[in-house]
Amino acid sequence: MVRKITEKEYEIHYYEVDYRKKALMTSLIDYFNDIATYQSETLGIGIDYMIKNNMAWILYKWDIHIEKYPSYGEKIIVRTEPCGANKFYAYRKFEIRDYEGNVLAKANSIWLLIDIKERKPIRVIEDLLEAYGIRENNEIIKIEDMKKLSKIENVVEFKTRYSDIDTNGHVNNEKYAAWLIESVPLDIVLNYTLKNIKIIYKKETKYGESIKIETDSVFSDDKVVFLHKIVNQDEVGITLGETVWQKNKC
Repeated sequence: MVRKITEKEYEIHYYEVDYRKKALMTSLIDYFNDIATYQSETLGIGIDYMIKNNMAWILYKWDIHIEKYPSYGEKIIVRTEPCGANKFYAYRKFEIRDYEGNVLAKANSIWLLIDIKERKPIRVIEDLLEAYGIRENNEIIKIEDMKKLSKIENVVEFKTRYSDIDTNGHVNNEKYAAWLIESVPLDIVLNYTLKNIKIIYKKETKYGESIKIETDSVFSDDKVVFLHKIVNQDEVGITLGETVWQKNKC
C-alpha cells in the first residue's frame, strides 16, 4: 500500500507577510492545515465525512523547522504525507519548497482522533488507514516533550474570539502559535528570526475563554529560546510551546 502524498501550489499574499515582506510563521501553519484538509477532501474523508461519522482530528503536537521564509508574491509548493498511525494517534509530515526545489520548511505533526460528542479519543479506523495508505509501511513520529518553565519572565493575556474558532468548534491550532509569538518581546521579533516552533496541545480552548501565556527565556550568543505555557482562566495548563529565534546578520 502506497502512502498518499498531496502537493499544492500557493502564492504568498500581502496579508500573509511581516514588515520584511516575508511569510509569517502563522501563514505557513495555515498552509499546512489547508493542504491536510484538502488532501482529506480529495480522498473522500473530509469534513462532511468526519462529521457524519462523529469524528474529528485534533492536533496534539507540532514541530516546525524553517530554513528560509518565502517572500511576498513568491509561489511555493506545499506537500503533505500521512505516514502512520498508532491506536488513537496519526502522524503527518509537511514540506515547503520553492520553484527551484529548495526546501524552505519542514514540519512533523501528531494528531489525535476523537469522538465529537464524547470529546474522547477513539482508535483510528480502518477506512482512514486505507484512504491515507498507511495500513502498512507504518512510520511513527516522535516529538519530544519540552522543558518546564523554571521561572516566569513575562505574562500576556488574551481572550478567545469568534474568529479564532474552527470547524470543530474549538480554537484553531494556528491561533496558539500566534499567541506564543505575541508573547515574545518586540526587540526579539524585530532583530531575530523564528527558526523553530514546537507546540504541545494539552486541552481545548473555546470561545470567550480568558487565557494567559507565561514565558521564560534562555539566551546564547546568537540565539534565544523561549519556553511558553498557556493556562486558562482556571489556571489549568492547556498548551506548552517552545520558540527558537536566530539573531539576524547585519
